[in-house]
Amino acid sequence: MYRIAAIVFCVALACSAGAADSEELIAPAQWLARQEKPRFREGHTLPRLTRFGWTLPLDARIELAENWGYALEFGGYTTDAVVDKALNDPNSDQARLIALTASDPRRYPLCIILSRDLPADPPPETFARNAAGEFLGDKQRIWSPEAPRSVLEEAAELRARPLRRLRQKVPVAMILNGGEYALGVLGFCRKYWEQDPRILAARGDSDWFTYISQRKALMEIIIADAVRKAAPDRTLYIYYTAGGGTHRNRTADWQNWCYGFEWMRTASDLPSNEYYYRHFNDGWTGKNDMLTQALNARGMELRFGCRFSYDWLCAGWIDESKKPPVPNTNPAALVDPNAGRLGDLQLYEGFLKCLYTAGTIGGNAGYYAYPQGGFAKKFPADTPPHWLRQMVVLARVHALFSHLEDFVRNSDLLPGPDRHRWSKDQPAYELPTGDANVRVLARRHTARPRWLITAWAADGTAREVKVQVPDLGAVAVRALPEGAIYEGSLEPAAPRLRPFDVKR
Repeated sequence: MYRIAAIVFCVALACSAGAADSEELIAPAQWLARQEKPRFREGHTLPRLTRFGWTLPLDARIELAENWGYALEFGGYTTDAVVDKALNDPNSDQARLIALTASDPRRYPLCIILSRDLPADPPPETFARNAAGEFLGDKQRIWSPEAPRSVLEEAAELRARPLRRLRQKVPVAMILNGGEYALGVLGFCRKYWEQDPRILAARGDSDWFTYISQRKALMEIIIADAVRKAAPDRTLYIYYTAGGGTHRNRTADWQNWCYGFEWMRTASDLPSNEYYYRHFNDGWTGKNDMLTQALNARGMELRFGCRFSYDWLCAGWIDESKKPPVPNTNPAALVDPNAGRLGDLQLYEGFLKCLYTAGTIGGNAGYYAYPQGGFAKKFPADTPPHWLRQMVVLARVHALFSHLEDFVRNSDLLPGPDRHRWSKDQPAYELPTGDANVRVLARRHTARPRWLITAWAADGTAREVKVQVPDLGAVAVRALPEGAIYEGSLEPAAPRLRPFDVKR
C-alpha cells in the first residue's frame, strides 16, 4: 500500500512539474515575434504609429518598428541631457537606437517626445499677479497668458535645441509634444486671471475662450515653428491635443476645458484628439460615447479643410496598486476601482475602423498606468497584457487601411442626413441605422463611383441593418463588433457591396 501511495505521489509530482514547465513565461518582444505579422501594402505612405508612456524594453521597441508599423521609440523626454548621453555613451540604449536609424531610416524611423522644460528663472510677468504685484495661485504660480514673448521663445528653444542636435546625427521622423505645460485652461485658471489687471486689460472686449485660445496658440505656434525649422524633413509633428473639440457643445461649460481649433489648428501638423476608453467618455456606447466625440471633432476639422488626423488612443488602463475588494469585509468598500476600465479589444478594433474611415491616418498608443513589474515583466505565453494587445490591434487596423489608402486620401466622408447630436451646426457624419448602437460611416471616392462603408456593432452583437447611402442607394450591411468594411459600386440594376478583406 505504501509503495502504491509512493508511486501515486511521484506521478502527481511529475505532473505538477510538467504543468509548471508548460506555463512558459515570455517577454513582450518574444510574444510579438511569435504572432502573425500585419501585412502592410508595399509603398504605402501612412505615417508610422507611435507610443507614449513609460519606455518599453529595447528589444520590444525594435520588434515593433521592424514588423508592426511603429516608429522606433527613442524613449522619455528628449532633453539636452538625454541627447548628451545618446551621443557620448555608445553603450546606451539611445546610442543603439541612433545607430539603427542611421543604418536604415526607412526601416527604423525615429520617434521622439519633446522636452517639456520651461525657462528656469523667468521674469515675474510670466505669472499671474494681483494689483499689488503678488503672485496668484494656491499651491503654485499660475502662468499668465501675457507671458513675455522672449519666455515663449526660450521654451521653444528648450524643445528645438535637443532635436536639432539629434537631427545632426540622424533623421527624426515622428515628433511628439505631450503638452500640458505653461498656460492652463479656463476651468482651472480663470479665477486667478480675473484678479490680474494686466490680463484684464489685454483681454479687452474679447470673450475669455477666444482670448485664452489665441494666447495658447501663440505659444504653441512659436514652439511648432521652431520644431519645424529644426526638423524640416520630419514625417509629422503632433501636439497633444490640437483637434476639433471632442466635447464641443456637449455641455454648457465645454469651453472651460479646451482651446479653440480655430486658433490651435496650426500648432500641429495634423489635428490630434484624445480617445481613451472610459476617460471622460462612456466608452463604446452611451450618451457620451467615443465615436460621437470623434465625429464632433471631425466636423470642426473639416470646416477648416483638415481632412485627416493623427490621434491619441488607448483602450483603457488600470491602476494595479488599487486592489479589488475582499469579500466579507465592509460592504461599502466592495467596489472594484478598476472594474470596467479595460475595453473589449474586439470592440476597440471596430472603433478604430470607424476612426480610420472618418479620416484618422495614424495614432499614438498610450497606456497611462505603470503595471506591476513594469512593461518588461514576463507573462504566460497565452495571457499577454492588455496594453500589448492594444498595440497589436492598432497595428492590424493600420495595416488594413494601408491597403485602403488611395480610397481614404481621395474620398470625402459623407455627412449623412442628420445633424450631430451636440453640434447642431454640423452634420452627424454618419448614416442613420435606426439602432443607436449600430454605427455606419461612409466615404465616396472623388474620382470614380465607389464607396467605402464601415458598419460597427458597438454593443458587441452582430446584426444586419439597412442604410441609405447617398448616390449609391439602399443597402443592407452586417455590422460586426470588430467592424465590417464594404466596398460599394453601382451596377446597371442595383448597388453592389463587396466585403473588403485583406489578410493582415
